[in-house]
Amino acid sequence: LEGRRRHVLEEYHKLHDLNKKQAQMLIVGAGFIGVEWATEIEHFFPDIKLTIIDALPRCLGPLPDSAAEYCSEYMHACGIKEFYDC
Repeated sequence: LEGRRRHVLEEYHKLHDLNKKQAQMLIVGAGFIGVEWATEIEHFFPDIKLTIIDALPRCLGPLPDSAAEYCSEYMHACGIKEFYDC
């Protein structure tokens, strides 16, 4: 495989190995990409223990409070630890 396909497959295998080891992962940044990354990893690799942190007081900074609250509740229900104002 070449290029992007090879890279995606390599990253998949890395995450698969971390899932087998029940590893811990820290995601720095709780904006759109950080939240998406955390929830996707939790969905496809449920044995990885996830923590997400951000310097802002909540996740998804530019979105309305209701969207951030919904997202935070979802991550909490999935077992993703959250730390803000760091």
